[in-house]
Amino acid sequence: MPSPFSERMLQQVELALRSDCRCAITLDELRLEASAAGLTGVEIEAALAQRSFDVRTSALVSLACAIKSANAAALENAKQQALALGWSGEEIALFARIAEGMIDGPTPRPLSSPSNRKDGHVAAKQ
Repeated sequence: MPSPFSERMLQQVELALRSDCRCAITLDELRLEASAAGLTGVEIEAALAQRSFDVRTSALVSLACAIKSANAAALENAKQQALALGWSGEEIALFARIAEGMIDGPTPRPLSSPSNRKDGHVAAKQ
């Protein structure tokens, strides 16, 4: 069974979850990955502001951000919003596991940077 979540959707969620990253190099790599997935510059900037122009994707962004914040009220509100926009309870549960993996996973290391940089490059702490 194919995933109900497109690569474009997941890229927007990843951008929203990493929007607090203070590392310009990491953010540039995330922008490049999102662009390769077909997102426009405006869509990328919206995702970094934790928004999406697509209402169903916006519900996923809100859900992922609520999971990251660990705010029970925000999480319940985001789940209700996702249900109202046509996501099933099963899809929401699946997406929550995907989002938790994104949150718990390491901040993506920029592809163009070695692990021992002497230029002061530091990834933001999660």
